[in-house]
Amino acid sequence: MPEAALVAYATHTGSTAEVATAIAEELRARGLHVDLAEVTAAESVRDYQAVVLGSAVNGGRWLPEALEFVKNNQDALRTIPVAVFSVHIMNAGDDERSRRKRTAYLDEVRRIIRPVDEAFFLGIGPDPKKDSWLARWFFRRFGGAGEGDCRDWAKIRDWARGVLVQQLRTQAGTGSQQNDLTVALGERPR
Repeated sequence: MPEAALVAYATHTGSTAEVATAIAEELRARGLHVDLAEVTAAESVRDYQAVVLGSAVNGGRWLPEALEFVKNNQDALRTIPVAVFSVHIMNAGDDERSRRKRTAYLDEVRRIIRPVDEAFFLGIGPDPKKDSWLARWFFRRFGGAGEGDCRDWAKIRDWARGVLVQQLRTQAGTGSQQNDLTVALGERPR
């Protein structure tokens, strides 16, 4: 099992930080040592055997500090399993156009590294109690997905549990070590 994993994130309003915290909690519950840090505070990934990296999406892109983190750590990130997640509130539909726009959030990241997994989670939209009807109307008019807190905590936690298994398998390779890992995770050896 990897000795240590990093969950690093870039957030605009705090929603992505909360998602990253939930992911880190799930990984810790599986027995992994996990450090949680904002990308601006994470100095290096060299001491980690796996990384989960996430960012809020603004203007159809990851936040600049998240992209800078990937660029600055690209050599190390290319040698370990890296899973990525995006927290967004636009392009949430199941139609082809929404899926294409949603996956484009990671185009710049994929040019630098090859994630072992990708996830897209809805964040927080305009608050009907705080934001004007006009602001909410413009938000919906330009493709906004929902109002208020749209985060699906069960989906987030399920992904975190699954990405851990995938990271461990990627890191561990094959053989008896693989079987020990799958048993520890509650799965049957293959």
